[in-house]
Amino acid sequence: SKYNHVYLIGDDSVQFLENDNENITFIDIKIFQKSKKIELYKNNFINYSSNSFEFEWFCFERVLLIESFIKKFNLERIFYLDSDNVMLTGINNFNFTSSSAYIIPTNQEQFGMAGSIHAGLIDLEFCSKFSQLYEDIYINKSKFNLIESKINYHKSNNVPGGICDMTLYFLLYKQNLIKPQNLLEPFHDKKNEEYIFMNNYNYSDGYFGKNNFEMKKGKIRIYRNNLVYDIINNKKVKIANIHFQGAGKKYLNRYTKYKF
Repeated sequence: SKYNHVYLIGDDSVQFLENDNENITFIDIKIFQKSKKIELYKNNFINYSSNSFEFEWFCFERVLLIESFIKKFNLERIFYLDSDNVMLTGINNFNFTSSSAYIIPTNQEQFGMAGSIHAGLIDLEFCSKFSQLYEDIYINKSKFNLIESKINYHKSNNVPGGICDMTLYFLLYKQNLIKPQNLLEPFHDKKNEEYIFMNNYNYSDGYFGKNNFEMKKGKIRIYRNNLVYDIINNKKVKIANIHFQGAGKKYLNRYTKYKF
């Protein structure tokens, strides 16, 4: 919120945050959750994951909430961030090459099938295509075959995980339903400075491979001025974000307090 106006969509436990910063506007999540579309989708949701039903459903519901938010405020598109993902610069510094953009790991196992919107440029077309794909998989099942082999892989091999919203983000791209910009790929801001978006603070994977970035004590090493070292291309590049995902969450408060 230092560089961007933030609409914080959540419950009343986080409402106090808008009083601390004029760049934060709190939006009560409840105003978006009462809809026939959400009710229909939830009633048809089957959890094909080792995670809980409520956890996985909320991840899917998130896109429907974003769609309602965009429509309510009559916006062309928004840049979405998860609450464990810190933006390090102004989002308006960037010229995007597509109307939607998110994280698409390039080096995935056969049944990885994951994309991520923890940092994502989202418009109504993205939401519409996501909704249609959801209906084709979970409601009319005309495209259930797209996830069937992954379901069987996890069951047969007792592998944790399974089908989640990230599977659908991957399929939107893989099936050419949309043509998103991959935010893992290096790009330039309006001053022609090179940036990348980070996938995960705990892993060195990037656009050029699984061992793309220098690590230190199990985390991506971040140098002064928010630079990381790209091992494959032998140079430092600026990061636009830090995603304190999973085990990395424990570093979030410490990092924001002492490093920024």
